[in-house]
Amino acid sequence: MPSSNPRYANYSARSALRKRMASQPQRCWMCGLPISPTYPARHPYALELDEIVPISKGGSAIDPANIRAAHRCCNQWRGDKPVGRVQSIATAARAAFGAWRSPAEFVLFARSAAKGAKKADQGAIKAQVSCSRRW
Repeated sequence: MPSSNPRYANYSARSALRKRMASQPQRCWMCGLPISPTYPARHPYALELDEIVPISKGGSAIDPANIRAAHRCCNQWRGDKPVGRVQSIATAARAAFGAWRSPAEFVLFARSAAKGAKKADQGAIKAQVSCSRRW
């Protein structure tokens, strides 16, 4: 039975696109950090193909013009947020917290910025992040 999910229905075209992207150095379009090809598929820092116009909003799963490289955790955080909203959240996160060192930090900062974290909360978040950097 054919799949109704466009990602699976166009498996060979999508797989070829993913291989093409994985063969070249990539940076996540959301956090800006490099994507290592060594992570396995379900790892939070693994390469994923992100549709700029989400499939749920009519975007193509196989059009190279609609596909950007992203870390899995960044892509999951984005969901179907519009590109402009993602960029404004990333700008607010950078202004509030400075540069991030990992995709997980980006997601943490972006979630806080999206919620409109108050200055008092920023100290607690920075303390949590500095603890996480020790391991």
